[in-house]
Amino acid sequence: MKAIVTARPEPHRVVDDDGNAEPYRHQLSIDDRVALAAAQEVADDVTAVGIGGDPARRCVRAALGHGADEGLHVEYDPIEEVAGDKYATVLSRVAARESPDAVVVGQSSSFAGAEIATLVGERLDWPAATRVTRLGTPNLDAEVSIEQGELAVQRKLSIGRQEAVVLKVPAVLGIDAGFTDPDRAPLSTVVAGQRAKIETVALEDVAPGESRFAMSIGAATVEDVTPNERWGRGRPPRAGTVEQRIYRMLGRGTDSGTSAGERIDAPPEEAAEQVVAYLRDQDLI
Repeated sequence: MKAIVTARPEPHRVVDDDGNAEPYRHQLSIDDRVALAAAQEVADDVTAVGIGGDPARRCVRAALGHGADEGLHVEYDPIEEVAGDKYATVLSRVAARESPDAVVVGQSSSFAGAEIATLVGERLDWPAATRVTRLGTPNLDAEVSIEQGELAVQRKLSIGRQEAVVLKVPAVLGIDAGFTDPDRAPLSTVVAGQRAKIETVALEDVAPGESRFAMSIGAATVEDVTPNERWGRGRPPRAGTVEQRIYRMLGRGTDSGTSAGERIDAPPEEAAEQVVAYLRDQDLI
């Protein structure tokens, strides 16, 4: 059986005994380490897949050091954290390229969210099971009939409730964080992982049409942006005197930068009389 497993980074910070905190650094998500251990239980060929920049590549290297057989890095230079639906799109394209029997995802990863397993299943039209706590024969008082090309899984429903289901492979598995407590890899495995070769492919080769910008904004699209030069709604005016700029920012200016109104330099009572006279002349009162 062949499986691909996600290798996603999560921020990690170490505080020493003196209370000094080192800068944040990224390491392989603990949830994806659990997913890797789950994949190794049922697959004899496991490929760790990282999507992103250098942190993703380091996570693939870490997965190799924990026993993954192969490493694949879909490389691009992220602007921000990748949107969950975009991550699922690229992961499903990788699955179509590699033709595995299972895509195994850490269910509770803070990076790209817990929805990845479901989204990948939808894109590939594969059955998906989430919150998986056991692979193979369920640890429940339930009779499960398994035929060739099928996989039995046990999944969490709620606190104290679980169920056994059978999936037809290929399938997508979202592994619950409580599946196992991953052990440290033997030194020989760590050394082999450091020496292993990582296959690197460009994002556009896996998902044509995707870009480093699109990977961060998800399904949102921007068609046209028209700036409004009122205060707080776009760029402030750059031309004219200070008074003219203020009037324009308050929405009282014209394209030429002059005030749309008239300033009356007179005492309040006289100014009020002039305003009333103007309104009467214009048949407004």
